[in-house]
Amino acid sequence: MRLFAWMVLLLASSVWAEPEQDWQLVTDRDGIMVYMAHSDDSKIKTFRGEGEIQADDFRAIANQLDNYPFIASWMHMISELQDLGRETPYDREIHVTTRLPWPVSDRDAGIEVRVYQDPETLTVLVPFVARDDIVAPSDSYVRMPELEGYLRFEPLEPGLIYMTFEVVLDPGGYIPAWLANLILRDIPYFSLKRLRRVSNAEEFQGKNPGYFRIPPGWPGAGTTAAEAAKRGIQLAPPFPARYQHLRIRQQ
Repeated sequence: MRLFAWMVLLLASSVWAEPEQDWQLVTDRDGIMVYMAHSDDSKIKTFRGEGEIQADDFRAIANQLDNYPFIASWMHMISELQDLGRETPYDREIHVTTRLPWPVSDRDAGIEVRVYQDPETLTVLVPFVARDDIVAPSDSYVRMPELEGYLRFEPLEPGLIYMTFEVVLDPGGYIPAWLANLILRDIPYFSLKRLRRVSNAEEFQGKNPGYFRIPPGWPGAGTTAAEAAKRGIQLAPPFPARYQHLRIRQQ
């Protein structure tokens, strides 16, 4: 039943049906670029942040994705990510709550998360989409009626990745358009800036969770599907058709 619901969401959603969008550069600071792809008064907000991040150990990406308090510590305006269950490392349900500036009310959503890795580029993609049936609404939060996005980790060379953080959402409730744009523009910029400071945290280094291929030249490189199978570990699945345009970054 869950698989059917997920397939319906994929077919119904058109967020990335057309990869070519009219992106406008709104922030270019510290090597982090933030783009916007919506009109200022649009109800649906679309932002993308991207930039290079030092990462000594590619394995740390998987270890960090498994640590929700760590993700909340660098993801701007997120107060908590609560694990609601995972069938596999690539199939997760999470309750996300925000910490927005007064007088804006905090928001929440239940999201379904997937993890993919392209077998050729070894880029890791983590798409997420809101589902109302994951967690019941609460009087403490305004439920976001639409939330979809992805984290993308592209290995450039040993010790360096290119990160993309894209989010498409309707924040729900009432927020003046100018304030919503200001808040949402800051989310990808400050998220990437904070991640840069903690990407090489010692606690995540040198541990192999087993479900990522490690690029050549990085610590732990050489894990193959056959080796993973011997260890009883299934590697992250490849990008499905709707995300094929994200295999290679658009220059």
